[in-house]
Amino acid sequence: MSSILVVDDERGIRALCSDVLGRAGYEVEAVDCAAGALAAVARRRFDLILCDINLPDQDGVSLLPRLLTGDEPPAVLLITAYPSIDTAVRGMKLGARDYIGKPFSPDELRLVVRRALDEDELRRAHGELTKRLAYGSMIGDSPAMQQLRSTIDKVAQSDATVLITGESGTGKELVARALHFAGRRAGRAFMPVNCGALVGTLLDSELFGHTRGAFTGADTAKRGLFLAADTGTLFLDEIGELPLELQPKLLRALQDGEVKPVGGTSAIRVDVRVIAATNRALEEGIKSQTFREDLYYRLAVITIDVPPLRNRPGDIALLARHFAEQAALRAEKSRPAMTDAAIAHLVAQPWPGNVRELENTIERAVILSSSDVLDLADVSSHSGRLAVATTGLSTFAGDHVPTLDELERTHILRVLELCEGQKTKAASMLGINRTTLWKKLRQYGIDS
Repeated sequence: MSSILVVDDERGIRALCSDVLGRAGYEVEAVDCAAGALAAVARRRFDLILCDINLPDQDGVSLLPRLLTGDEPPAVLLITAYPSIDTAVRGMKLGARDYIGKPFSPDELRLVVRRALDEDELRRAHGELTKRLAYGSMIGDSPAMQQLRSTIDKVAQSDATVLITGESGTGKELVARALHFAGRRAGRAFMPVNCGALVGTLLDSELFGHTRGAFTGADTAKRGLFLAADTGTLFLDEIGELPLELQPKLLRALQDGEVKPVGGTSAIRVDVRVIAATNRALEEGIKSQTFREDLYYRLAVITIDVPPLRNRPGDIALLARHFAEQAALRAEKSRPAMTDAAIAHLVAQPWPGNVRELENTIERAVILSSSDVLDLADVSSHSGRLAVATTGLSTFAGDHVPTLDELERTHILRVLELCEGQKTKAASMLGINRTTLWKKLRQYGIDS
């Protein structure tokens, strides 16, 4: 049963509202002044408040901020006489849901109240849906994860820039997506870009766009990601890889809310929330003069550190079972069970590759297992690593002791062979992202 508070100094209005709404099945309380309204909302929460604009002790519009408080504020409908409709409209701009003009009929009253309550129900349902979208992939009930979700809840409603830090594989992009989908921009675009994937003019064009003929090959004009993310969120992953020459341009975009395409002569206004992520210590980049200090402080208005998996061992079993179910769906296999020995082994591992490494281990186990039960032998990541390492060593002849670079090159080649050249899959098995794999391919002269 929805609860309604009626605030009006006219006894007839209070009686009409109480009678009509009570007969409609609502729980109704009525008071005759602003002080009475504040006392009532201090005692309990109401789903809807009908508030007259002209109260004896305070203007109803100025009372709005004190009525619209709490995590789930009530819907407020203003009661107004015709001469004060402009004031009612001003009240709606301050958060009132609607208004009803005096005199009103019982049918009009029931209609406006029902409409406001239905809208609130839809908002709550939408909020639950967006929260599930935001947190759906953030598995874990450990104190560290509960604290992370609490921080996201607080930060999501802001438009402040956020810097997400954490080791590789901890799920920084998941946090960025949660910030977007739990916030006011959830219905708008979420545009991710990896700052380490492109260099120079390509990254400049990717972020800010370019005009036709701006450089060789620019046969048509292009909108950049800042424009594509207008009114939404732009996620700058691996921000520590952003070339030094582009950092002033990003700084200006953050400070002024304007971008200038490559080859363009005028700036374009944008409304974009920027979230950045890094697994590097940007403070070290500042010391080595590879990252601008002013850009760092502009990005790190709010900093969120994602905990490594070793700091949340209580989540490993939940994550492992989730990854096993997802891997089985992809492989079109039945959902596997996991033995206590398998879980105990997984919990005991240090997981330097964090959640990504655990996911790769479970996916490999599901694919290779011929049983519906994953046991210790299936999830032993160390045995898999040892097998690859041993294979790599066997390719070197004589007394030659391979260097770490030689071992890594051979290991990458072996994994690429196992993945039939699919670099995204190979990067996943290696526990690194695709950009890092491309860099290593170039470093070791491996033909891509």
